[in-house]
Amino acid sequence: MKFKNKKVLVFGLGDSGRSAVKLLSKLGAKVFFYDDDVQYANYVGYVRRVEEEKFDYCILSPGVTVRENKTLEMLIGNGTKILSELDLGYLFLKGRVVAVTGTNGKTTTASLIYKILKDNGYDARLCGNIGNPISSVSGTTKKTVTVVEVSSFQLETSKLFRADVGVILNIKPDHLDRHGTMQNYIDCKAKLCEFTRKFLVLNYDDKIVRNLKNEKKCLFFSKKTLKKGVFLRNNQIYINKTPVCGTENLKLLGEKNLENVLGAVGALSKFRNIKFNDSVKNFTPSPHRVEVVGEQGGVVFVDDSKATNVASTVNALSAFANKNIILLAGGRGKEAPYDEIFQRHLKLVVGFGEEGEKICAVANAYKTPSVYVGRFDNAVRYACEKSESGDVVLLSPACSSFDEFSSYKERGERFKEIVLEFLSGKN
Repeated sequence: MKFKNKKVLVFGLGDSGRSAVKLLSKLGAKVFFYDDDVQYANYVGYVRRVEEEKFDYCILSPGVTVRENKTLEMLIGNGTKILSELDLGYLFLKGRVVAVTGTNGKTTTASLIYKILKDNGYDARLCGNIGNPISSVSGTTKKTVTVVEVSSFQLETSKLFRADVGVILNIKPDHLDRHGTMQNYIDCKAKLCEFTRKFLVLNYDDKIVRNLKNEKKCLFFSKKTLKKGVFLRNNQIYINKTPVCGTENLKLLGEKNLENVLGAVGALSKFRNIKFNDSVKNFTPSPHRVEVVGEQGGVVFVDDSKATNVASTVNALSAFANKNIILLAGGRGKEAPYDEIFQRHLKLVVGFGEEGEKICAVANAYKTPSVYVGRFDNAVRYACEKSESGDVVLLSPACSSFDEFSSYKERGERFKEIVLEFLSGKN
């Protein structure tokens, strides 16, 4: 696909959009951009009235909502070809592609796959939803393996993207505020099946994912013994009948992270000369994912700000079974039910943000002690002050951060700041 001298609109100026602008400029395209955020209106190249222009292509950033988007509908009506930023970046990749999606665990699994490849001497790249846009990847060769974390937002409008290996970890309710229905969300995730050329790696323990099996070659992974596939038995991970990795002393906490490790092993099970054990045991998860911030007086403080949906919060709770948990939950909701959180004993729920009162109301219905505090900072301080020896103060919000923060990272960093102040006696 040639972009030289083509008139191209980049829709959305997040990280992916800005990366697309740079790539298209290098390719000799006539690049323009549009974003609903008026802060960009004075930038050179900003299109104020999209309906008055004619474009050959529109590169759609993943952050742009597709459903009922009048601007996008108008572009399509004018004959503009729509490509996702994922499509654009893929067109210029060489070598093999491993793509990872799922409601939870994408970043951890993609990062682990990348580490295993690098540790085994492969020329590997890591990109996608993880924060490094695929359109920013350069210098790949036929020997390169590009590991791409792909979200439902990225898959939603993609048509050209392809992967040699596709991994689907799990599908739980999430982003229903954007996709409208659970089926629409499933359909977006399931597009990776269509886009995978060689073989799919699917989580047998997730019913929705298990049923995605189609005519392509498929490798299942499971925490239970399988006749064929990748599975866990007696603290060993097997590929079919061959043990390849132990699971003792993992730095990754919780049952969910076991699935992430199994998915990573499955993704690389057909690669040559791969040794898993040291890479898996030495792998440290990214920040804000069940990350222990500190411990004092028998109280453990855990930052799981990345838990922006109910399923992720449930996974975090399972990592601290038999502990007294003070759960910090709230933020901006995604129209998902919270009942599953309260299927286990919680010492206290501290609600905050736009959704905090609703979460506390559900907690009360399950006779779980709760208090709505309001502002995030006050909620964290309250949880710290109420903690006693044997407790786990767990930030696992089950909601996005966009009521008070720009990202889950900013929210997690603020949690750490307050906890460290508390531990130092400054609070």
